[in-house]
Amino acid sequence: MWNWLRTPKASEAKQESVDQRADTQAETFDPKIIIITGTSGAGRKRTAKQLSAALGIPYVIPYTTRAIRSQERDGEHYHFISEGEFQAMADKHAFIQSVHLERGCYGIAELELVKGLEQHNAVIVVVNHEGVRAFREKYGEDALRIFIYVTKKDIQLRLEREAAPFDLIDEYLGNYTEQVVYKRESEFLIQNMDPEVTVQRIKEFVEARISRQI
Repeated sequence: MWNWLRTPKASEAKQESVDQRADTQAETFDPKIIIITGTSGAGRKRTAKQLSAALGIPYVIPYTTRAIRSQERDGEHYHFISEGEFQAMADKHAFIQSVHLERGCYGIAELELVKGLEQHNAVIVVVNHEGVRAFREKYGEDALRIFIYVTKKDIQLRLEREAAPFDLIDEYLGNYTEQVVYKRESEFLIQNMDPEVTVQRIKEFVEARISRQI
């Protein structure tokens, strides 16, 4: 689906010589970092995975030192590693972005992100507001910020339905007010009432946003 990101305009190609056409065909557009951010418990990772499947571009799975939860699987939700392993990667500057939270450390490996960009010219990441700032500083407007949220009541109901620990529910609800204010800084904002609708609307936004550059 994303091959057209690397395809020149037909009208321009017809007007150029063979050598010029070759140069144009080798040209690539700036890489795109599609950032899914928002409030904890709003379904950010699930949205990222579904968007990845819908667009045919990779979701870069983060590394974390926090404890794995009952419904999670290593290598699908996160790369679960020890604090020592995380620190060893940090010492080697393996993370393009990392954050230390009370429940553990989180990081996105630069090698995996670069590989996705080389193969597809776009990747999807899920980060908090600190991560958003890091990617915007590095990629500027090529880092598209998509903020998804739900109400505090929805977060509580969803976590209780998933039998989440009480301390996790308290943490998410306690952080809600601080997190939701960052929605003003995003290019696209949506309340995640219906996951399928959310993914479709984000997909349309991303495709329209990138196609305008061609």
